[in-house]
Amino acid sequence: MKQFSILIVDDDEQVCRILRDLFKREGHMTAVAHNGKEAIERISVSYPDLVISDIQMPVMDGFELFKIMEREHPFIKHIMMTSYDVDQYIKHIHKHNIGNILVKGSDFNLAEVAAYVRAILTGDIFGLERYFQGVTCQQLFVRSYAEAKHAYRLITNSYSDKKGFFLEVAIDELISNAIFHGVLQFSHLPRDQWLEDIQVPQESEVKVRWGSDEKKIGISIEDPKGNLKKNDVLKWLDTRHRSKENDEHGRGFLLVRRLIDRFIINIDPGKRTECIIIQHFQRSHNIHNKPLLIHEL
Repeated sequence: MKQFSILIVDDDEQVCRILRDLFKREGHMTAVAHNGKEAIERISVSYPDLVISDIQMPVMDGFELFKIMEREHPFIKHIMMTSYDVDQYIKHIHKHNIGNILVKGSDFNLAEVAAYVRAILTGDIFGLERYFQGVTCQQLFVRSYAEAKHAYRLITNSYSDKKGFFLEVAIDELISNAIFHGVLQFSHLPRDQWLEDIQVPQESEVKVRWGSDEKKIGISIEDPKGNLKKNDVLKWLDTRHRSKENDEHGRGFLLVRRLIDRFIINIDPGKRTECIIIQHFQRSHNIHNKPLLIHEL
């Protein structure tokens, strides 16, 4: 794997040490800054491939750092971190069009962080397998909303000895969005015209993949159009701006984010959109403060 350079920006020495050790094990070069101002100074000397920064820091916080980077260094990839509830920042997240925010603290899953950082660094963001090492995923193709129920039954029957925790609702919402919004572009039509048996062309069928390990189950729903936009998803998650249009189109994404442990959205504009959901069988970790994982190439 190619070696990348990562700048870690956090005023917490322990977090910096943990991430530095993690990324060194992954084969990357690392540097540390303790606030946004120091990060900008370091970037001016050595240009990193990725900046991963805390939000709350002295001198200059993560949002101010992100704003400067977007203006002066737009090609540096950037991930934010916080130990607070991500949804508390949704106004600022929406304003700055930020898609990648990881959660620190008791829910700081290092294997998950490594997988996500690796995907962003390489641009190889698609695929359920990266979150299920050594697992062979199954798949089927869906051409109508009526087939969503068959997809869910097939998935749940494979794991009948484990609890699905809202998976039926999530799969239903995401297949519906993939077919009616992603492929058929029915956003302008009343919902009563979205007939279950309307079929998409074979070349535009929706791919459903799933797999599990001893701790979790994951499902990927992918359409071949890539019509979803990161800023639109952030608008739907920002409940200050609810409207009839948001209620119709965006309520599914908001619902899935609230119900599911991990909701990951990957977008290659004009080519494909992938929505990944991951649910843990033992839900003892923090289910309220969740990372925001939306990546748009």
